[in-house]
Amino acid sequence: MSATAELEMLQKKRRELENEQASLEQKEQAMKENVRKLLEKLTAQLEEKIKTKNEVVEKLESLKKDLEKRLNELQDNAESSLMPKETKPDPDPENEEKHEETTEQVIERARALVADGGQELPFEEQKERRKEDKKRKWP
Repeated sequence: MSATAELEMLQKKRRELENEQASLEQKEQAMKENVRKLLEKLTAQLEEKIKTKNEVVEKLESLKKDLEKRLNELQDNAESSLMPKETKPDPDPENEEKHEETTEQVIERARALVADGGQELPFEEQKERRKEDKKRKWP
């Protein structure tokens, strides 16, 4: 093989290798960009999940406070029933009934929150679930 032919072949081989290197560098940059975008998406999804979980925890904490308040009110009412009759005010049956309904509603809301993974259901769906629960309890 002549020196000129060998030189041309080596130059051709060098150009091919340089082109391959440039192609691989472009591919590397594209892959880095894809990885960056995927990490951004993953981060955004994780942030959204954390936000949702925080909202669920806040709702449950609020519900817990409501239930504790109701429990304290019931305990206070029980203690006041032990007081002598003359110091005990006459209970208003209508108001007491409303209070019981409110307590039941709070309990139902707590059950619905826990059953649905912390997602509070729309009012109509809650109402429908309560009906179904009552049917199961009282056949």
